Amino acid sequence: MARRIDHEQMGKRIEQLEAELLARKRQGEELEAELGKFRSLYDLALAMTSEQSMDDNLQLIVEKSREILRSDISHISLYDRERKEFYKHRSSGIRTEAYQKMRIPWDSGLGGLVARTRAGTIVEDYFSDERLITPMRGIISQEGIVSGMAVPIQMRAQTLGVLYIFNRTKTAYSKSDLDTLLLIANLAAVEVMRKKSEDALRESEERFRFMAETTGDVIYRLRYDSMTYDYLSPGIEKLIGYSAADFTSLRFSDLVMRIDLPGQEGVPPSQLVRERREGKTGEYRADYLVRTRGGELKWLRDHSFPWVDDSGKLVGSVGILSDISDYKRAEILVKERTADLIESEEKYRSLVENVPLVVYRMKPDGEILFVNHFVEEVFGYAPEELLSNPPLWEGSLYDEDRDRIGELRRRSCEDGSDFIAEYRVVHRNGHIVYVIDHAIPSPDAHGVTASMDGILMDVTGRVKLQEELIRTEGLKTIGEVSARLAHEIRNPLVSAGGFARRLLSTMDPADPNRPKVEIILKEVGRLELILRMILNYIRPVELEKAPTNLNTLMRRVLHAIEVAGHGDVSRVRLRCDEGLPKIDIDARQMGRVLESLTRHALSQMPPEGVLLIESSSRGASIDLDFRYPVVHMSPDDVEHFFYPFTTFQTADSIVDLPMCKILVDKHGGVVDVRLCENRRLWIHVSLPL
Repeated sequence: MARRIDHEQMGKRIEQLEAELLARKRQGEELEAELGKFRSLYDLALAMTSEQSMDDNLQLIVEKSREILRSDISHISLYDRERKEFYKHRSSGIRTEAYQKMRIPWDSGLGGLVARTRAGTIVEDYFSDERLITPMRGIISQEGIVSGMAVPIQMRAQTLGVLYIFNRTKTAYSKSDLDTLLLIANLAAVEVMRKKSEDALRESEERFRFMAETTGDVIYRLRYDSMTYDYLSPGIEKLIGYSAADFTSLRFSDLVMRIDLPGQEGVPPSQLVRERREGKTGEYRADYLVRTRGGELKWLRDHSFPWVDDSGKLVGSVGILSDISDYKRAEILVKERTADLIESEEKYRSLVENVPLVVYRMKPDGEILFVNHFVEEVFGYAPEELLSNPPLWEGSLYDEDRDRIGELRRRSCEDGSDFIAEYRVVHRNGHIVYVIDHAIPSPDAHGVTASMDGILMDVTGRVKLQEELIRTEGLKTIGEVSARLAHEIRNPLVSAGGFARRLLSTMDPADPNRPKVEIILKEVGRLELILRMILNYIRPVELEKAPTNLNTLMRRVLHAIEVAGHGDVSRVRLRCDEGLPKIDIDARQMGRVLESLTRHALSQMPPEGVLLIESSSRGASIDLDFRYPVVHMSPDDVEHFFYPFTTFQTADSIVDLPMCKILVDKHGGVVDVRLCENRRLWIHVSLPL
């Protein structure tokens, strides 16, 4: 029994030994295979060190990949950055033309997966792998691809392409196989980068050679220890007439007549030599005026950078000399023209700011782009106020003119025609200014009006003069007719009055007809009073003008009204501008005007009303404003305010209003009446200085 157990144990032991020998044999074979791979990789690296082109070396890589990893297909696809696609650059073992020409999008298929993850990938069954959805599956199927691997060809952070191997039968590639393919891809990356570096270097050399030999600029390298050039491009001879060989005995500084640095002119050459040797110059720019071999003067621009050796020590500078003679001549011309423009602009600005016109630029929507200071004389607003608040312009237009002017300006902007209009502006202080506005639309590149440039002239004086002429002529005619009419009326009126008085004196007090005769005498007396007033209006008024302070005159009038008991002066609020200059007026006649206006205001106000009288100076006039509430006054009464015998003139407030207007007109002034909000009457008297 014991012997049988020994045979069983021995059999098991033998099986274990056989398994270990088989495992070691397998490991040995794997090691031999890995060693074979490394020998092949070594041979591949050696083969690639020869003077072969990149295409030959990449072709060698794909063929060795098939050989080392025992695969049916191998190819390298490089990345086309413009089209963002992979294209097959070199391949081995491909059967179909469609697969050979197939280009794969950056984010598609196995190549896209590898490019995104920047890591190698093993595919055991291509068509069952859900990661590899691509519209090219039909082409891949026709090629017979089943299993494969792909690794990125990359250098640092840059993906250059993808290295693939495929089998047409199902193959279980190992991690070791993937690592081997990755090593081969690294050789491919080195080869691609070598080719790119060589191409870039070749292109740079060709570009430099072309620039140095064909451009009009001169490239140089200057050593600071000897201040000599160890390189000058051939263009130097064409530029200044001296060859590079001439500068072995000639110093460039001997040709320089003047040196200009940015922001500094006429710098001595010794300063530049000293600063360069002391290493104080980094990037350097300077303009040189040099004399060429033929005696011609040229401007050259020097733009250079420091030249240092491998240890970082400053050796000299590398730079470019360019002919800027035409630029300098143009620069001088620009400076001259700029000076002329500045002078012209100063003249224009002086003209615009000092001309007695409003000069403006306005957008079609009413935004003010520019306005000169004279606008304050017309509108009462400073330019800054109108620029920051454009609606002030339109808001200052007289109510009756605003819509008409807005429509005319809109039409002018639409059809591009000149805008010419005469209208009224309400000054900030309340008085009316008559203006003529002439503006020209300025179109943009599309022919649409972008702005309007215009001038606005104050024609108040002209308008007032016209009104004065018309009024004077009218008064003259009325005076002549009134005088004739008064004469014709006076004779029968005197006769009728005389007979009525004689008749009344002979009648008995108890006579029933006596009251009728008394009524006749009363009406005749009233007609005689009206006749005397008419004669007073048409009688020529002679003024005795003298310098007078209007504030003092107003206070004197209020005192006289109070003393005579013609009104409650305590209801008057007087606000005087104490800086008013004296004005040439007839103090007696103007006092008559002020008294009449004040007495009339006191008689028309309600018992609780207050009369506000304000004096002010505005430009070439002195203004006096009366503001007070009224009860019984219609718009028609306001319109005929200065006509005699109007309905609002009651028996206890008879004042000489018509004479007020006549006397103000005689003084060259203006008197205006308005009924404002809250039934407040505003009488504005303006007298010229």
